[in-house]
This record gives sequence, C-alpha cells and structure tokens, in this order.
Amino acid sequence: MNKKAVIILSGGIDSSTLLYDTASKGCEVSALTFIYGQKHEREIGSARAICNELSVSHRVVDLSALKPILSGSALTDPDVEIPDVPETSEHYGTLKTTIVPNRNAIFLSIAVGYAVSTGAGAVLFGAHHSDRGVYPDCRAEFVEAFQAAARLATDAPELRIEAPYAALDKAEIVKLGAGLGVPFGLAWSCYKGGEIHCGACSSCRERKRAFAEAGVPDPTGYRS
Repeated sequence: MNKKAVIILSGGIDSSTLLYDTASKGCEVSALTFIYGQKHEREIGSARAICNELSVSHRVVDLSALKPILSGSALTDPDVEIPDVPETSEHYGTLKTTIVPNRNAIFLSIAVGYAVSTGAGAVLFGAHHSDRGVYPDCRAEFVEAFQAAARLATDAPELRIEAPYAALDKAEIVKLGAGLGVPFGLAWSCYKGGEIHCGACSSCRERKRAFAEAGVPDPTGYRS
C-alpha cells in the first residue's frame, strides 16, 4: 500500500492528532494549511509549530482571495460576529453562523491535486462525529462521495480520501492524541484569535469539554 499521505492541517486538536496518528503508523506525511480569508491566522502559526515538532513537510496555501465570495460566515465575514455560546449547551442556530460554505470540498480538491502530483496515495482530514450535525462537509457520506469524484477526476482508482475520526467525538480524539504525545499546548482552536483562547466561542467550549470528558489535563489558557 502507498504509505505517502497528505494531511489537511488546521493547527487545531483534531488535525494535529491526525498528523501524529498517521505519522506513527509509518506513513510519510505532508501537511497543507489554508488561508481562506478567516478573521485571524493564529492557527497558521500553530500548524507550523506542530509540523516543526514532527519535522514533516508543511505548505501554507493562500486562498485569501476567496474571502469576498465566502460571505455570510462568522469566520470570514466582517459583518457577522463570532457568537459566544452558553457554557452548558450549543445551539444549532448559533453554530450555523460558523459554516464556511463548501470549505472542506475546496481544501480537499487542492489536497487531491497535491497528492497526485507528489505520488501520495491518500488525503486525510480531521472531521469528527461531533461536527456532523452542523457541518455538512464533515459527514462520512460526504467523504465517500468526494472520494468517488476525486478518483474519477484524477483517473486514480486507488486514491483514498479519509476522515478517520468521523465516528469519534472530540474527547476520544483528545485521549488518542494524549497517548501519541500531541503537543496540545501548541494547537489553536479559538475562532476569535486573541492572545489566548477566549473560552466562550463554540470552538473553545468544545475544546474545554473534550479535555474534561477525556480526563486529560488541559494546557490551554482561556480568557473566560
């Protein structure tokens, strides 16, 4: 089996764990990180630092020209505020504002081109089960359909598109990452991009909860 893989690395907990996990299985990994017009780029530095820890190839792809055409998302649109969420729950209507339309398909398309050009046999990304209710392009059925399209588009019938954590929740990923020695203190999750994690956006709430449920010490500094 082809042991070269391309990882879409956001610099967060899920993709960082995926990077370590894939490398631990003897794969030659390359990481791609995307600038797509998000309101901050704190996670770009995190992705670089995590790749440096593993000494793996890392490329940052600047797609910031997409920002004007990906309007309406709290992550890219200056007119839409990043919402805080209650500590005990996250409402679908609130989280829906953080959807960037078709983002994973855009990233995967570029990663597939990179994989084919470098002879990699797989493209992996860190979608997990907790995302499927809100983000359509994190669902296992999307991954399956995208793989079929990518194989047709590249005439590469053995190319694999994988989201290995699609059936796991974030606490399970934290447990896995802790066992692999993932430097969680370097990983960035906060949508607001301050000096430290805000502690109140949906991504920070999910991060806090995952560490608590996993029983793993949380190295993150939070503002609240």
